Amino acid sequence: MREEKDLKGEYIPTIEEMQTWYKDDLRNQALKLYECDNNKKINGQVSFFNTFRKFEHIDEKTPLIPEKDNVYYEKYKVYVEEEIETRGKEIEEIENLIEYEKFFLFWERRVSRETNNYGHHGSNSATRYRVDCIKKLEKRLQTLLESSPEAWQFYYKRQLLDDIETQSKQRLITVPYVANAKQKVLDSLNLGVPVYIVGHLGSGKTQLATEAALDFTIQNKIQSELEYKMEDWFSDNLNATEKDAIEKFREFNNERRLYYKNILTNGNREEIESLQPLFISGSHNLTYEDMFIEKTLSLKHSFSKGSFVDYLNMIIEDFYEWMDEHREKLNKMTDEEQLQLKIQVWKSFSDLLVASNSAFGTEIKKIEREILIAVKEGRPVIVDELNTIAMQNLIALNDILQRHAGNTAYITGVGPVLIRPGFGFIGTGNLSTQMVNYEGTNELNPAFKSRFMTIEYNYVPQGITGSLEDQEFPEKNELFRVIMIRLADKNGNIHLPNPQRTLEELFRFSQLCRVTQDVFMGRLRDNETQKDGMDNLELRESVLSIRNILHVLDNWNQGEEKDLSKALWDSFISSITYPDDQNYILSQAVRFGFFAESEGWRVETKGVGEPTTTYEEIRTRPYYYVRSSIETLSYLDAIHLIFGKGVSRKTLPKGLIEIFENYDDNLKRIDAKRYQELDQKLSHLEHSKHLVEYLKDNGGEK
Repeated sequence: MREEKDLKGEYIPTIEEMQTWYKDDLRNQALKLYECDNNKKINGQVSFFNTFRKFEHIDEKTPLIPEKDNVYYEKYKVYVEEEIETRGKEIEEIENLIEYEKFFLFWERRVSRETNNYGHHGSNSATRYRVDCIKKLEKRLQTLLESSPEAWQFYYKRQLLDDIETQSKQRLITVPYVANAKQKVLDSLNLGVPVYIVGHLGSGKTQLATEAALDFTIQNKIQSELEYKMEDWFSDNLNATEKDAIEKFREFNNERRLYYKNILTNGNREEIESLQPLFISGSHNLTYEDMFIEKTLSLKHSFSKGSFVDYLNMIIEDFYEWMDEHREKLNKMTDEEQLQLKIQVWKSFSDLLVASNSAFGTEIKKIEREILIAVKEGRPVIVDELNTIAMQNLIALNDILQRHAGNTAYITGVGPVLIRPGFGFIGTGNLSTQMVNYEGTNELNPAFKSRFMTIEYNYVPQGITGSLEDQEFPEKNELFRVIMIRLADKNGNIHLPNPQRTLEELFRFSQLCRVTQDVFMGRLRDNETQKDGMDNLELRESVLSIRNILHVLDNWNQGEEKDLSKALWDSFISSITYPDDQNYILSQAVRFGFFAESEGWRVETKGVGEPTTTYEEIRTRPYYYVRSSIETLSYLDAIHLIFGKGVSRKTLPKGLIEIFENYDDNLKRIDAKRYQELDQKLSHLEHSKHLVEYLKDNGGEK
């Protein structure tokens, strides 16, 4: 195809070419950053380890295109980077406005609740105004993300990096399923309603409860501190506008959030514990006293606190007081009689003092436990495995569960106790089914359970049909997102052997995991896989939960020493002791393309009740693995894999057209008709229309 050039001899690239070159540049940058991070000395010190470190040679895989030095591309790249920064500031501005409106809404509701003696906060004109503002701002943000490729890129790159940081802190990655469940918990706690989270093993119920309780505490503290700071600021700036207030809110809000983030990262033990929820592990032996007051016997035999000088002064004072009262009788005695009497009185005072300040034997000592402390101090409390506690003991919680902050609750063995603001109650429990029964659990009394907001929390969503390439809505594959986050480095880049094949394998792995989860929960009949004749399936003990998925990924270690099939066998399937579970999961792994015969595997289908499978049974030859060369995907590749292709640009943006115009005055003299012919040959898209119109308006040939 003939290249077209402007009058200065520059090749005029299509927008698709420039976008492709930009992606290549990001991959090259990611590769250089990867090599730089690997080659730098640990802690910057000269040591045996640093001196004799050696590194694998990484070949340059990204094609070098001579046209990428083209001035039009350089200006396009500068434009994109500046536009990302501009749109990023716009996004942050909208988000700050949303935070400001939520801050005011929460304040309005608290005032309303306190006015109604901590009853239902209700709806009023002030709260409705804030709710409407939040909706408008969220719609404005969504419109921006749907209209600007750079805004979309900024927003989801930031989400990717946030996910990576979250994962590094061993917190739940906030895919939509997790975020929605956590928000339900927070909303209930803010309304003073206790929460009961139920789900299957390995779904992360306890982790969700812990994180939601932590967020609840921090949000309440930030809200309270911001209210004080804003009032204090306004008292010194009575002529300030709301625009000034919003900007000051941004400053205070960012400072407070950073403060608590630093505590969780670098705080001392006392600071961290003050934010964490109180925690009780449920068991059948747990009594209601264990939840509120622990009674213990203690041996008391030491002298009461106080210095000996103080005690001596007490005796002397009492002794002289006694002598003054009996002065007349003492004067009638001889000196010897007085001396003997004084000695006896002094000894009596001494014995009485020792007796009154000493105790010997045992006494009952009461120690406040987690739920009582949470009520009194205004803190969240989590009762893990709530449904393992005997129902007759749970009844003691009734009055607390139906009261709100600011009310007084009656606690058996303690009496009336004021519930402080900040108190919240979260219980967790395993969800039994006809196929899976968790030993030691009980079905909660319906009347008791009705006091809770019950939330079922299980495994994150994942499509189980189709390949990675033909996913219409990639963002709905939340389990695949979790896997990708696990593999990304701190900059959002991913380094894999043979990425095209490996990514497809990882996607099929996420599908396999979801199938085992659906079967374990008894929900496979709701999925399209029922068409394959897989009815009446069950897994009793084993499932590829998030915990087991991470074990497999860690064992695989990005394909360093073994492929994904071998890692799946070594870290999960080989450890399954229930034969039917193992045989079914192994057969499904084969169905999803693992353990291929061409790679030395042979998995034969076994019937129900047959013994477990050994490695020797399924291996036809010694295992030998050759790792492909590592290739690098940029953060942009990663967000396209996780969140979809985003907003596609079909036209040159007006701002970029203006940059091109300012660059080359000769562009005005390009033949418009000739450019139209070129456009047809090169399959230029809509952006050519802008150039044609521009040329016509500036004296080009008609």
